[in-house]
Amino acid sequence: MSSERAVIFGQEADLYDRFRPSYPSEAIRHIRSLTEVERALEIGAGTGKATVDMADGSVDITCIEPSAGMAQRLSARNLPGVEVVAATFEDFDAPSGHFDLIYAAQSWHWVNPEIAYEHALDILRPQGAIALIWNVLEDRYVQFAHHFRVHAPQLIADMDERIRKRDTHSWSDDLERAGFQSVERWTSRWSTSLGADDYVGLCASYSDHMLLPQRNRDALLSAIAEEIGGDEVALEYRTEVFSGQAPDA
Repeated sequence: MSSERAVIFGQEADLYDRFRPSYPSEAIRHIRSLTEVERALEIGAGTGKATVDMADGSVDITCIEPSAGMAQRLSARNLPGVEVVAATFEDFDAPSGHFDLIYAAQSWHWVNPEIAYEHALDILRPQGAIALIWNVLEDRYVQFAHHFRVHAPQLIADMDERIRKRDTHSWSDDLERAGFQSVERWTSRWSTSLGADDYVGLCASYSDHMLLPQRNRDALLSAIAEEIGGDEVALEYRTEVFSGQAPDA
């Protein structure tokens, strides 16, 4: 994972945990239906946004998370059947064929693809499944673009390559090239609305916002909050699950 951007979330673990959305229940059911699961590995588990719904006590889940702050917050949940390991996926060691399911919620775009796909195939059992999950906020910068142009124009101009890839890339092609079978893409669209405090909290939880100079970040978020006032912001999301199966032995 990219060292600065991947672990910076740990500096604001509480912020991330409070304001980032969870995943639709139907997405979790879809992932659980991909294969018979006794042992699962979650990559970049963060504070447990996906883990909470996966950990029903029927599956042993190993959660790897490179940020110490995030890992600590997840461990404190004491979820049934969950072990938290402070590590990156690239450095995580497990026996070949050990896991039935590998899933990554909002994190696969941080791994090194030259290592990650091969590593996943190695530690999955034959016909084990991989699921790459994202909540993608549509038009993330559009509604308040005028404030970004004043206080953080680089966020619009640069549009971080990893974020763009996360939102638009066909991960199915990568899974097929890596050797996964029965590759499919599952999508659910949903919406929500947030008041000023919650919307600003959501923005503050993004890594690109965290990396802004404090003065710029404060000015940006204050301007957005002032414009929202006592109203709410409508947000449109899509949840994407890209999945595939490891081949037979």
